[in-house]
Amino acid sequence: MFHLTRRFHSALPLAWLLAGLLDSLILLALPAGVMLAYLLRRHRRIIGLVGTAPWASLGFARHVMVDDLVRLAAWTALSPLVFLFGRQLRLVLIGS
Repeated sequence: MFHLTRRFHSALPLAWLLAGLLDSLILLALPAGVMLAYLLRRHRRIIGLVGTAPWASLGFARHVMVDDLVRLAAWTALSPLVFLFGRQLRLVLIGS
């Protein structure tokens, strides 16, 4: 479960670069939206697995969620730069 999150985070810049190459703003928002949906689903699953465990387990689940959301926000803040780089690459390679 946690290994997938790292892979998703590493694929985000490539997705934004591809969005820039395709010159599609919809594709710019799509990877972050999918990642957010995955994080929310994973958080609900962790909370469900915690069940009647002590509050410390619930605190850990919240800590993991906040940590992942901060990472996603940081990557999303960089997304326009990667998108614009992909768009410039498109202009250089294709010329339109």
